[in-house]
Amino acid sequence: MLNGKHGGNDLSLDIQHDFSANLSPLGMPERVRQAAVDSVVYSDRYPDPMCGELREKLSEKYGISADNIVCGNGADDLIYRTVSALKPNTTLIVSPAFSEYKKALAENGCKVHEYTLSEENGFEVTEDIISHISGNDMVFLCTPNNPTGRVIASDVLGKISCECQNAGALLFCDESFIGFTDSAEKLSAMNCMNDKTIILRSFTKLYAMAGLRLGYVICGDKYIAEKIACTGQYWSVSAPAQGAGIAALDEEGYVRKAAELVKNEREYLQKELHDLGIKYYNSDANFILFKSDEKLGESMLKEKILLRCCDDYSGLDGSFYRIAVKTHEENEVFISALGRCLNG
Repeated sequence: MLNGKHGGNDLSLDIQHDFSANLSPLGMPERVRQAAVDSVVYSDRYPDPMCGELREKLSEKYGISADNIVCGNGADDLIYRTVSALKPNTTLIVSPAFSEYKKALAENGCKVHEYTLSEENGFEVTEDIISHISGNDMVFLCTPNNPTGRVIASDVLGKISCECQNAGALLFCDESFIGFTDSAEKLSAMNCMNDKTIILRSFTKLYAMAGLRLGYVICGDKYIAEKIACTGQYWSVSAPAQGAGIAALDEEGYVRKAAELVKNEREYLQKELHDLGIKYYNSDANFILFKSDEKLGESMLKEKILLRCCDDYSGLDGSFYRIAVKTHEENEVFISALGRCLNG
């Protein structure tokens, strides 16, 4: 593998363009950055362990009680804390999907059942998964899914949510990338939330805050939220991260601009990939999964461009790559280099 287990700039590599990390192409909003800087002055004391102000602001944004919201040190932290708190015996996950779901479950002794998405239908989650829910304590979904970029249709998600409730299974829905779609409110599991629902959101991707580490879960049952909050480290979110998160929730214009840019540039990249004869999979997110020669990653490194090889995703191999959607100038550089590698 070229760049370790996850996307992100490997400092040991001589690269100029990192397409492996799928963050907002607009970068961190300046007011968010300033809020983090301003909060450093409070680093001589412990941060609020309950993230009270941030949770109240999230409560106002979504119309959900702050008691049902838990903040954590990024999405990964909350995945592990949720599994550790709830201790499911058997869990259903889709594949390919974010590897930390399976890792967190395995570390807690949970038996994992994998529902393999079909490459033939573009890795779309369909109603077929519903018949696999019974017998599991928990179901992990991601919309848009990482690494495929596909959202789950709202009617399908609603039926999955219903079946989970009927089967007594918790539904953990990772929506870390949903802000990059132009239909986040319509597509969210909040529309079909019940007492078995846990929704994960992250500031990392949408606001380009990867180094600050901040995420949150919204739970349909406040007692589940309390269990998650009481599991894991006590001071999980730093003062700068809390300050940045509070400021980020006011950046609605930024979110709209980011979603519009991603949509336009994703269409540009998909057209260019098609013209180059590359097999890609339709995406609704700020990244695109495509298939090419297994040596492409090495060739692109010579162009000082880093791709995300997906050979560590269950169901994929070294011929699958994920690229972030970036600014038009950066995307042009990528397409130009890709053309040279394919024709070289």
